[in-house]
Amino acid sequence: MKKSIYLFSISFMVTACILFGFLGVCAAYENTVKTAYGEYKHAVDIEKGGIRIFDFEYKF
Repeated sequence: MKKSIYLFSISFMVTACILFGFLGVCAAYENTVKTAYGEYKHAVDIEKGGIRIFDFEYKF
């Protein structure tokens, strides 16, 4: 039981760090685009034709 709680806490911390790191990068990207170009773009945008993550577009 003790080992499973330990493994859960380690995996939770690693997942939380990756998730909050990605959210921080998204916030920095949105503010940089807003400041540099004067337009508001979401970091992750899902549309009918595909998905856009930062400046990369993936079409379906």
